[in-house]
Amino acid sequence: MPSPALALPLAEKQTIGENKSPLEITSDRMRSENQNRKIIFSGNVKSQWGDLEIKSDVLEIYTFAPEGVNASANNNIMGDQELEKIVALGNVRIKKGDRRARGDKAIYFDRQQKIILTGTPKAVAWDGKTNIEGREMIFFLERDRFVVNDRVIFKMYPKNEEPGKRRKSGPSVKRKTAANLP
Repeated sequence: MPSPALALPLAEKQTIGENKSPLEITSDRMRSENQNRKIIFSGNVKSQWGDLEIKSDVLEIYTFAPEGVNASANNNIMGDQELEKIVALGNVRIKKGDRRARGDKAIYFDRQQKIILTGTPKAVAWDGKTNIEGREMIFFLERDRFVVNDRVIFKMYPKNEEPGKRRKSGPSVKRKTAANLP
């Protein structure tokens, strides 16, 4: 049986930069609750929104009806509702461009444009060879910055040098010695 896939149209106010891509979610199962205000995907979940990818065991989409919209009048998934938050649970892997992170739980808040990633014993993020560990990481997507809380470990490795080339500590100076004097 093929995995269900759902591409959710997002509210007109686009977030995560000027991304106009749909939120596409693939999983083994899906169910909706509370008049489609909570949609639960489970089993091999992969969500993609532009260059933001989230993989997890379970993914929950929470929506709300904007003022003046009767959410119960529309039986379509999401209908006129807007995205409030996305909760990823179990074996969470996040990828955005060249950056990656992993943890036990991630909550994406659409209006605040932030992801809170937690892990026990730790959550890990890396960009190239630089690793950061902590129990809680908060990513501010619009500002391209993040904060790590609760026992932070930061590892930064030097960039690789080209093979055969030596790193110079300063300008090369030829010293006069008795052997090279005229």
